[in-house]
Amino acid sequence: MKPIIVLLIVFIFFACSQEGDDDIPLYIEQIFTDSPEKTIYIDIIYVLSSNNPNPKAYNLNEVDYINHLNGSYFHRNNIGLVLGKISTLMNDELYDLKDNRNNETSTFLKETKDHYNKGRLNLYIMKRCNTIAIAGIGMNQRALVTDEHIHKTTSPHEIGHALGLHHTIEEGNIMSMKRPYLRKEFNTNQIIQLKKRIDEINNAD
Repeated sequence: MKPIIVLLIVFIFFACSQEGDDDIPLYIEQIFTDSPEKTIYIDIIYVLSSNNPNPKAYNLNEVDYINHLNGSYFHRNNIGLVLGKISTLMNDELYDLKDNRNNETSTFLKETKDHYNKGRLNLYIMKRCNTIAIAGIGMNQRALVTDEHIHKTTSPHEIGHALGLHHTIEEGNIMSMKRPYLRKEFNTNQIIQLKKRIDEINNAD
């Protein structure tokens, strides 16, 4: 019984469900700095399938997206995301997570374990229509975000997981599971953890 409980806790911790999606937009004043204290390269990887091999289907402006993340969530904390490589991952198993119901996190980590850059933050983007109740997943410097939630607080939330942060009950916190449309800031301890993990990843490059 105990192993089942542990696995369930791990799943809840890192696979963020559809419940309480960011349905109400929250205005966040953008703040930029020219020289953040800590920076980390972030590679963007589009998940494709043999039936849908065209990354243009995602229609994402990567530069604008990284600017949005920096201005809204990271630069205000003296952390900067730097756009790295843009690539694709052809993987039918990961592309259709509907076939892996309740095993989304383990499938994500398994299917990307030999693919990601260990000296960078790795962000995978996939189609929301190929999941059931999953907005994003984050762990081990890898984050996966569905295209419907790419510009919502799901992105910084999963990046937080990828850099070692856990869920909190603190309303308004980016790592909160309560009312995600109110998420807008990291707390002091989380910022310290983020910067420490960024140093560890950069030093591994």
